[in-house]
Amino acid sequence: MKKIAFSIILVFLVAFSATAQRKYDEIITTENSVKDMVQNEITGIVVFKEGGTVKGLDPETKKIVWTLTKEDFGATSAGDILTDPDFGKLFKEKSDLSSVPGSPYVEAYINSKYIIINTDGGKVVYNSSKESFWVMQSDFIPETDEYLLTLKKDGDMAIALLDMKTGELKWNTTVDKAKSLFSFSLKESSNTNKATVHGSVIYYLLYGKLYSFDRNSGKLNWKAEEDYSRFFLTQNDKNIVVVNSKGLFAAKEYLNVLNTENGKSIWKESIKTKRVVYLEDWGTKLLIAHYSGFNFFDLNTGEKVWKKDARGDGLKRVIPIDQDFLYVAENEMMLINKDGEKLWKKFIEISDDKEDPIYYLGKVGEKVMYLTGTYGNMVDYKTGVKLWKRNIKFEKDRPVLPTYDEATNSYLVYNDEKLYKFDPSISDKPEPFAKVNIKKEKELNSIELFPWGVVLSGPLEVMGVNMDGTIKYHLTYTQPGEGTRRLLKSAAIAGSIGLGVGSAVSSVKGADITMTYRDSDGNMRTAVAKGDQTNKDQAKAYAAGSAALGIVAAKFNSRFNAMKQNRDFSYIFAKADSGEKILVKVSKVDGVEVDKIIFNNNKPVYEVDPATQNIFYVSDKSIQIFNKK
Repeated sequence: MKKIAFSIILVFLVAFSATAQRKYDEIITTENSVKDMVQNEITGIVVFKEGGTVKGLDPETKKIVWTLTKEDFGATSAGDILTDPDFGKLFKEKSDLSSVPGSPYVEAYINSKYIIINTDGGKVVYNSSKESFWVMQSDFIPETDEYLLTLKKDGDMAIALLDMKTGELKWNTTVDKAKSLFSFSLKESSNTNKATVHGSVIYYLLYGKLYSFDRNSGKLNWKAEEDYSRFFLTQNDKNIVVVNSKGLFAAKEYLNVLNTENGKSIWKESIKTKRVVYLEDWGTKLLIAHYSGFNFFDLNTGEKVWKKDARGDGLKRVIPIDQDFLYVAENEMMLINKDGEKLWKKFIEISDDKEDPIYYLGKVGEKVMYLTGTYGNMVDYKTGVKLWKRNIKFEKDRPVLPTYDEATNSYLVYNDEKLYKFDPSISDKPEPFAKVNIKKEKELNSIELFPWGVVLSGPLEVMGVNMDGTIKYHLTYTQPGEGTRRLLKSAAIAGSIGLGVGSAVSSVKGADITMTYRDSDGNMRTAVAKGDQTNKDQAKAYAAGSAALGIVAAKFNSRFNAMKQNRDFSYIFAKADSGEKILVKVSKVDGVEVDKIIFNNNKPVYEVDPATQNIFYVSDKSIQIFNKK
């Protein structure tokens, strides 16, 4: 009875507090409509475009600190766009402004020109208007504070290296005919294009073509004969592991090893499979897991090391644990050692269907825990015997969200309006410790752990649940209007989407392939190449090794840390009872609606500054500023 009464009070409070909406504290008025706005994650400067100008707004003083005009950008080149349909398509699909992760820079596409702006002072570091070519692609190299630019000039494609300290091109090398540029879509290129600096060499994968350049002179060392979608440097500096997927969503992949001196294959033939799953470099041999199994391969010859592959049709996940490998094939898992020998007597079924998603799989203490679309259980690591005789049966059509409780070395798991505690010490499957009434369950995207309990959240709902199973608070909202809206990066960082282990999205994704590096004895080494990184771990990598970040780290370090760590609030765009469109700021600790801000459109452009918690909102010919509450 107490729980029901508490829920009724909360609903009443939500409806009543809708009258507490407020208008802006300060406003920046402009002569023209504001077309785009981004916030740089390092300097915190809010950059916006209005009319023919780009301006920088200090989030703490709320003053315009720099302004760039058409004199800085160069005149419009409408004729150029009209004569080249590819160029026009490029500018149509790109945003006017985009902040470069892990750097103080913002890129701008204005008047058909490509501009790089240092937001710390508003200096135009690079402006393509002075060039006789068009910039079609840009790839920032954080380790050296340089850019690789893909250029199009008179039907040719060229690669240029831009020194961000001087704003000058170090070199400009023609590599191909431009007709091959747009065989990939922009979405595909953003997932596959990658530049890596390794000593005096730059390796550049661009639209499927892999190039090797001398970093100092720009001399093209070689261009690979085949098309590739990913590449990984080996620790011996002599080879590159390449994967060719024949397009982003291709059914088959080919893996091979190239010589870094000439780009030629050193194996007689590629490994052909439906999908490459996992890679490890052990110095003289490679562990390659693919759709139909995995094995060690001699790096130089490509010959198999094991007599028989560790097989299992439909292999989809490999997890290294010390020098053992836990892997999933179809809907079963097995543990093997580095010699390919099975450590368990039989495969363990972890789901009903081979297509079921794996939400979590890993070692917890001396146990292996699995959470899939249908089952949850724990297995003894040494014997492969299930800890609980009965699996927890999940509703596969509903979200499964896990979060780790470090204090008790256990996991809290949500599914089908129930919360479970996966404790390695118990002898049978746990009963749910809480039953909750989630209104918009299929939209849930986060579970986060707090000292007092857990918070479940989605775009229009936030619930706090105490460890004793009682509901601490429950807030639900209504979506205003139809269609998708632009969700700000800052709000995701500030807590509207879960962070770290608390986010089911990161667990489900699990599809990015990286290369793990070990010594000859199988001990983990520091990676010599970053491999493919997700957006989530870019900031950490940049902080450790970015020359660009080093330029401003001392000045903006406290801001950078605040932006990475803030997870205290959810920001929800909703419709009030009065019909007004509002942004609601909800404290995750207690469910209190800290703030409500009136917006005037269904697709608002706004930024929440995690360091100050001030909100910047575009409203036609102005930027409205809402101070922290």
